[in-house]
Amino acid sequence: MFRFDQSRINKLIGALAVAAAVAGSCAMLSVETARARATDAADAAKYDCDRACLQQISDSYFDALAQHNPAAAPFASGAKYSETGRVMKIGEGLWRQAGKSTYRMEIFDPETGGIGIDAVVPDGDVPTIVALRLKVENHKITEAESILVRGDDPAVFHAPEKLVEVPRYYTRKIRPAEQNSRYELSAAADAYFRAFQTEGTPDYIRAPLLPSTLRFENGVQATNVDLKVHKATTAAEQFDNAMFKGTKVYDRRYPVVDLETGVVLALVRFHGPNNPPAGATNSRGDAFVAEFFAVEQGKIMQIQATWIQPPSQLPTPF
Repeated sequence: MFRFDQSRINKLIGALAVAAAVAGSCAMLSVETARARATDAADAAKYDCDRACLQQISDSYFDALAQHNPAAAPFASGAKYSETGRVMKIGEGLWRQAGKSTYRMEIFDPETGGIGIDAVVPDGDVPTIVALRLKVENHKITEAESILVRGDDPAVFHAPEKLVEVPRYYTRKIRPAEQNSRYELSAAADAYFRAFQTEGTPDYIRAPLLPSTLRFENGVQATNVDLKVHKATTAAEQFDNAMFKGTKVYDRRYPVVDLETGVVLALVRFHGPNNPPAGATNSRGDAFVAEFFAVEQGKIMQIQATWIQPPSQLPTPF
């Protein structure tokens, strides 16, 4: 009489279950791989705009701005626009009476469709520093986020007349073999804000700064030069001396990373301490800050910053 070997049957059933599980996993993996490839293909199409393409879009934006004609710029349907925290209709604000830009420093991030710009644009007859981030998808501008510092605003120091020639760190081309990665560039900028946040505490970690690192704020040199509020100090010494102790840094973003020039744009907010540093006040809202970090081999070589405190507290628009 034929007799069943239960142990063998159990092993066979187990083997079949494993095979079924593996087959199911492979099927799921195939689906996920297909989805990932579809996403990659969609992203590749969405961000199919190289440096020359992004430069052309930037040119079109500023030409349209000077003409007070948003229709002349390649805005996408439903594009979002803001000025120093206030979301506006495209065509309002600076668009009403802007003139032709007299200065433009630009960085490009083809991988994510990002453009970072620091410019001087006359608002009527008032020279205005404009830090601008453009987001480009499918050759259209989907986001335009700006910070404006008018030359007649007594709430902050500024020197738009000094923004004439773009510093060499922002126009150089770094050989591919010497370029920092996207992560390394963002990490250098983030380390700067970590030092900012921890200075004067036991947790302080120094930023990757050099004695020669210069920082400019709204066109004004703020390091390595005598100022009304303090003697010449390096950027590193300012942190070492806890000059900005108590300032809270929040909503940090690094939306534009230019690998070719080694520059990363950081957009952050500053909440001042009870005793704010020179140039800041507690009677206005938290500052909107754009800082362009020029990085070389992990070290910050120069910083170009545009910042201002709005008259009242406003949320970060993006």
